[in-house]
Amino acid sequence: AHAPRRATGNMRSAVASAILALILRIGAGGEAEESLNYPVEGVLSLRDRTETLKTTEVVLNGGEYRTFTRTDGSFVFHDVKPGVYLLDVLSVEYFFSQVKINLPKSVDQSIQCVEYRYPGAPKQTAAYPLRLLAASKKQYFEQREQMGLHTLFRNPMMLMLALTGVIVVIMPKLMENMDPEEMKKMQEQMGAANDPAQMLKNLFGATDESDNDPSKQIGDS
Repeated sequence: AHAPRRATGNMRSAVASAILALILRIGAGGEAEESLNYPVEGVLSLRDRTETLKTTEVVLNGGEYRTFTRTDGSFVFHDVKPGVYLLDVLSVEYFFSQVKINLPKSVDQSIQCVEYRYPGAPKQTAAYPLRLLAASKKQYFEQREQMGLHTLFRNPMMLMLALTGVIVVIMPKLMENMDPEEMKKMQEQMGAANDPAQMLKNLFGATDESDNDPSKQIGDS
């Protein structure tokens, strides 16, 4: 009679132990899922190996997580929760790509990264850990243009000076071969040009007042 009771008691204790183990496993799994955080790491590098990258700030989601590069250009964010983040390099000297990072909620999935080389650029898959190469160096000032013939001849004052020089050189040679009567006529025209009143008369075709004098017309007749 005692043997069936013992068997029943053992079975109950075994079932209770199995249920307790299942509850503990479920609880441990939930805690592990809640505490699933990632380290986000990468390296910044320059195209010119002779230059050294100064300590640079790197941020996730505009400052939700912040870190700084080491002397070798590497960086790491500790304990980053699962989710989607935008990584930006806040360098004052170089342009770096922006990277979208997807940290999965399950350990069975891998971290996915998408790189944008510049705003509006087509996205491309990036490897993880990140290796970001500086696209170009930032220019805060325009380079001063060097002096040369192309800059001189683009200056209107220099063009006028050059034209005046050509006239000064060519005009005497033209006047040497000019007919004396033509030269005298040209001198008269130049003298009239110095007289504004006479210049206006010539411009509008006005005649001399003596030509309209009746007494002179009668005398001529």
